[in-house]
Amino acid sequence: MTRDETVAHWRRGARDSLESAALLHRAGKYALVLFHCQLAVEKALKAAYVVEHDAAPPPTHDLLALAEGLRRNWTEEQKTLLDALTDLAVLARYGDETWQEVQATADASARWVSQASSFLSLLLP
Repeated sequence: MTRDETVAHWRRGARDSLESAALLHRAGKYALVLFHCQLAVEKALKAAYVVEHDAAPPPTHDLLALAEGLRRNWTEEQKTLLDALTDLAVLARYGDETWQEVQATADASARWVSQASSFLSLLLP
């Protein structure tokens, strides 16, 4: 794959994951929404990494680590959100039923879809 094809692949995946999150939100699958929001931001960060470094992105799912690998001035709030979304994605996949009932709610799902959309608007053209 060329560099441009690789970037297009990550960007397409980011948009698809965000679209999946929105569809899952409408279907009431809130834990999966959190996972797909994380995935959308991860793929957007990886696209930005390839553009900026002309190299493969690090093999990590840690959004904060990926973000810190970019030459950007992230606010403390953005760093906190990236770190929280990484944790939520793990819990969305492996958390217990009690966690899902408390954290994977319609309100939380809607907030994270909005937040992931904001991150993508910062990272994708």
